[in-house]
Amino acid sequence: MRRDLQRGLLLPLFLFAAGLAARETPAAGGELRAGIPDEIFVAPGRATTIQFQTDQKVAAISLASPVVTYKYDRSLNQLEITPAVRSGGVETNLNLRIGAQVYILVVKVVTDVRAQFLRRFTLEDDASADDEAGLARSQILRPEDVDLVGAAKALERAEDDPVFRRAHSNLRVEALRRDYTWNDCLVSLEDLVQFIDLDLLVFRVRWVNRTRDALFLDPSQYALLVAGQKIPIVARYKIGVGAVVYPGQLETVYLAVQGCRLSRNNDWELGLPPDAAAVGRLSSP
Repeated sequence: MRRDLQRGLLLPLFLFAAGLAARETPAAGGELRAGIPDEIFVAPGRATTIQFQTDQKVAAISLASPVVTYKYDRSLNQLEITPAVRSGGVETNLNLRIGAQVYILVVKVVTDVRAQFLRRFTLEDDASADDEAGLARSQILRPEDVDLVGAAKALERAEDDPVFRRAHSNLRVEALRRDYTWNDCLVSLEDLVQFIDLDLLVFRVRWVNRTRDALFLDPSQYALLVAGQKIPIVARYKIGVGAVVYPGQLETVYLAVQGCRLSRNNDWELGLPPDAAAVGRLSSP
């Protein structure tokens, strides 16, 4: 009878411990591997946070079915997933493009203890943590010593020449794809090239005059910002047709930041002057 009593006590304790383990598992970390699905369990009426423990940002997200909704916070580098259904038993997949790789999350809606409210992921073979270690060893250059023309040419070549990229171990190219509206034109902060050994970041800005008017936008009017703070631009290089951009003409501008020990993975933004309509509103009574 004593053994039966012990078994009777041990069984509830075992089930209780198993229940705790099941509830603790969702917060555990994991490693995402390119092309290999990883399961995420979510519950109706609950939000699940996916934290990416890497400096790399999610560039694109594909959702297979609207059984869940999602919201990506680039500054925090985390993904919020919420079921759009009220019952379990359904699933879908989220494909995430990070860098050159695609990572797959199989999202399953459940109503039991498998539900996960927080997941933390690292990326397989992620070198971003020490990738920019060389920045601390670089020197601050005088603006006249920054070869912005050569850096711009390196960016243009690195885009289409993988052999060139492999031959320059300190060179990194990052797509930004930030679009802004200015005077009814689309101005794009397209991408950047980083020279780690020089602590040099070079940004490419492009826009086409889609209006019927000649427009003036001097390279000195551009600003670069991180978290709302202006970052000093040490050099500017323009490829265009002069001070005035006529309808249908393309302008390309390169902006250089050097010696600031800033990562290419920051949340970079482009600052633009007020457009003609904004100036008119400011000057009106």
